[in-house]
Amino acid sequence: MIILKLLLFGLSLAGYRQVMTRLGGNRYLSWLLAIVVQSLMIYFAALAGYLTISIWIVFYLGLCLYLVLFVEALCNKNIHFNSIHVFDIWFIIFGTLFAFTLYHSSLIHYDNFSHWATMVKYLHFVGELPTAGQNLVTFTDYPPATAIFLAYFTAIVGYQEGLLLVGQFIIIWAGLYTLFGMLRDQKRVLMTVILLLVISFINILNISIRFNNLLVDCVLAVLGVAGITAVFINKNHHAGWQIISTSLIVNFLLLTKSSAIYFAILILIYFGISVLSEAFHSQNKIKMFIFAVLKIVITTAISFFGWLCWRWHVAETFSKLSKHALSVQAYQNQANQESTHTKDLIIQKFLAHLFNIDTLFLQSFLLINLVLLISWLIIRFLFHKTSYSLRILLVSDLITIMYIVGLLGMYLVSMPYSEAITLAGIDRYLSTIVIFIMLIASVVMLNDFDRASFEPNIQLRNRTAFASLRTKQIYQESTFIIFLLGTVLMLSEINGINYLDKTNEYALPKTMQRIIPNISHFNHEKVLIVDPVKSKVDNAYTKYVGRYYLFSDQVDGREAFNVSPQEFKYIIKGYHYVVIPSYHQTFTKLAHKTYHSEVKTGIYKVDNDGLHAVSASKYMSEVN
Repeated sequence: MIILKLLLFGLSLAGYRQVMTRLGGNRYLSWLLAIVVQSLMIYFAALAGYLTISIWIVFYLGLCLYLVLFVEALCNKNIHFNSIHVFDIWFIIFGTLFAFTLYHSSLIHYDNFSHWATMVKYLHFVGELPTAGQNLVTFTDYPPATAIFLAYFTAIVGYQEGLLLVGQFIIIWAGLYTLFGMLRDQKRVLMTVILLLVISFINILNISIRFNNLLVDCVLAVLGVAGITAVFINKNHHAGWQIISTSLIVNFLLLTKSSAIYFAILILIYFGISVLSEAFHSQNKIKMFIFAVLKIVITTAISFFGWLCWRWHVAETFSKLSKHALSVQAYQNQANQESTHTKDLIIQKFLAHLFNIDTLFLQSFLLINLVLLISWLIIRFLFHKTSYSLRILLVSDLITIMYIVGLLGMYLVSMPYSEAITLAGIDRYLSTIVIFIMLIASVVMLNDFDRASFEPNIQLRNRTAFASLRTKQIYQESTFIIFLLGTVLMLSEINGINYLDKTNEYALPKTMQRIIPNISHFNHEKVLIVDPVKSKVDNAYTKYVGRYYLFSDQVDGREAFNVSPQEFKYIIKGYHYVVIPSYHQTFTKLAHKTYHSEVKTGIYKVDNDGLHAVSASKYMSEVN
């Protein structure tokens, strides 16, 4: 049944994609643009209060578009397939393998439950954007783009944690596919397999969170690169599509997370440089310059439209500032609370981590610089050809430095002290910029080598377009080895995800799943989660996991029960239910002493007589 639903979802998506290509859109951008268009249509409908109905309208519209265009092509005998390349087959195979792996994976990471998965679950089952009256989604300032798409995806295919991961992977995979549109010659297999190797290398840079979570750190980098790709692919030829594709991707990017504004600005700067450069090299410079400025203004205005609507929605809906809120008031409050000594301590820790050679960020950053420098030296002095590798090296370093300054600013003025002093999430934040510059730099470098090849003219290339038989042999052997390396890295990541899923067999989310199925009815039942792991209770992980699975905004976690029987009774009476995922020795003994009842693991209802075990089905029926 899931296969059939996935097929129908794919056909609907393909319907929008066909419209893009029929109107002249680039085939490499078309899949991502189809996702973005569907998501934005539902997003604006959700702002108007029509989330659920818009999902089905968008879905059926996609199916109708696919059917109409397919029948039209069939009647006109105009059915043809674009040339299939090695990377297309590789993307299909590993996309399928990853989807299968993620489908059987579980959510474990803290932030899945503190926001990302909880937001999707709220949209899916409640059928509206979070309101001020609920206390489940507490990061109310976070934009909902990926959550909107996942709510759409799960509404069609079905709600399951694995499917949430598959849905987000579809966004990432479609974004990465756009990269091949930037290559000078997609038929050059060596260049495409090197790019596949670079894409595989993302798994190493993204090791702190991986693909088996709903965090958007990797998504931001991929969408940022896709925005640059949209500008690059359509420059000098398709002004209309350059504006449309750029503004659509930037809209979606800004609605993914507020910090994405940095990448949005980079894309729009590149867009501005592109259109102004085109105007400068035209014959009628004054007229084209005015037209270029107009394009920049229009594209920027459209690009920020969705984000501005979200800011208006947040201001109108919520009076209380949420955590990590994008607000001058929030920044001022944070700045006033922290002393100079506190800020100095955060800066010292930040810089110490940044320049630690053992960190993956610094190692990757140095490697990218080294590869680009070597590339420039080889092409410039060995091949005596023009190379842009040195230029992109300097630009990427500048982009990275500016990003790091902004990241430090976030720790100083936006993040709570308890998180800032431990540099919470720094590895995944830094991985975002490393992935971004690595993907951009790799395409520039590959195009440099492509121009420096024996036959730089793409139209004249054929099987004999090599300097000698030996160079052709080296080309073929290198292609095979690099393709094999990229494949091994991808298989290794799949095995890594499977291994992590097995090692987390007794993690709190999985024990919660075994005790009680996902509750689909949003409720306000007061529930106490008894967790023997103190650290999980202290950092609120237990609370957030409980709120997600029980779908209640009145869930608390507790580990310490060194109290008297009278105090124990007082604590228990404050809740309607007690859930014990794992055996807690102190709680069990105290419950026996207080209520003379055997309490180990499971769901217990609180009444005047004490704690009484209830089945998962009974709990669900009472909550519903």
